[in-house]
Amino acid sequence: MPSPLTHERRPIRGRGVAHAAITAGLAATVLVSAEGPASALGTASPNGEAPSRGGTSGTDASSPAKVDADAAGTPVAAVNEATRSIEFYPAPTPGHPWKPTSRWRPVSSWAGGVDVKLRPGGPYGGRVLAIADGGSGYVGIYSYPGRVRKWSAYVGKARTTNVHGVEFLPDGNVAIANAAGPDGGRIKILARKGAKVLAWRTFPGAHEVLYDPSLHALWAIGNDRLTKFPYRAGRLGTAVNYKLPRSSAYPPSKNIPSYGHDVQPVYGHRDRLWILTSGGVTQFSKTATKPCKVVATAVKWPLPGLDGVGRRYCNDFPGAAGINAGNPRPDRTGSYRRLPKSIGNDPSTGRVLLTYPNPAPGAHAWTTPYATLYGAPGWQPTPFSPNRTKTAYYRVRWLVSAYQ
Repeated sequence: MPSPLTHERRPIRGRGVAHAAITAGLAATVLVSAEGPASALGTASPNGEAPSRGGTSGTDASSPAKVDADAAGTPVAAVNEATRSIEFYPAPTPGHPWKPTSRWRPVSSWAGGVDVKLRPGGPYGGRVLAIADGGSGYVGIYSYPGRVRKWSAYVGKARTTNVHGVEFLPDGNVAIANAAGPDGGRIKILARKGAKVLAWRTFPGAHEVLYDPSLHALWAIGNDRLTKFPYRAGRLGTAVNYKLPRSSAYPPSKNIPSYGHDVQPVYGHRDRLWILTSGGVTQFSKTATKPCKVVATAVKWPLPGLDGVGRRYCNDFPGAAGINAGNPRPDRTGSYRRLPKSIGNDPSTGRVLLTYPNPAPGAHAWTTPYATLYGAPGWQPTPFSPNRTKTAYYRVRWLVSAYQ
């Protein structure tokens, strides 16, 4: 088990087309919350593989959410522990209620989910959803929008593996990030046919994996590092490690990790990756060809001049101070004030969607009842929630199929 400073890491029980550039000039945001029940829940068939198409109200699971971006922006998918489902939403739009257009439980054992991504379908054609669930250990690849199973595997339950991230690779193989196990975490490549482990690497606290077509590489983030693995035909090459900026809650000499949570593309800027750690939000430059700005934030992370901050790690993105404004509920040690879990920017509107813990009563400490939207002109937080008392998100993703 990781350090007690990362108590939220306890095992979990149970865009269509990307636009070429990010637009600015967004409307001011307002609080949006829609209380009450949403749409029907598609449940698993008895064999635990294919979803059923039943439903009693709202939009049936057989009519998935719209994928392509429109004037409102890009639709969203979220893993919700409270409903034990993956939920599909329209783009969060200021001044409009936010309710799921459908809910989907891929298999009966699904415990709520930890990851969901839309990806090019590779050998399957079209587009696919890559999904993962820590409680059951289920990972799967499903067509989208039809949600027909193409591949799936049980990779081990929370106490033994604690799967946290999944990535669908262009050749049809699947990468996963396991945050627990005898080595303290592993990155694995699973074969398209039969789910055989083709390659693996020890990776303490592994929380997410991301394929990078520009480098033919797999990025992984864990306790203290961001790593680039060259990838080809099921094989992982020699790791290139980048130290994550250390925790700002302790003197640098203590070398306390910041504990990575998420790595995602910065759409519209192919040199950059979004980086989330317990300390806050920053961006990583793949090339580090020139110095970059690090603005002061409430969480005081990352520390300028340390661990590549100011060249590799940059806070020069719009809204950096607001996005790092601090978590109103610090962790129990008071050591961190943000603990973000997922992030991404909408290629259509430029808005940023973030989740960070602020659990509803009875929910796990790593969840939140809302997804928080940030956008110009003020980059102030706008919580979006279908129901504040019956929602427990871990990650929320824009439905963008492009890797970059």
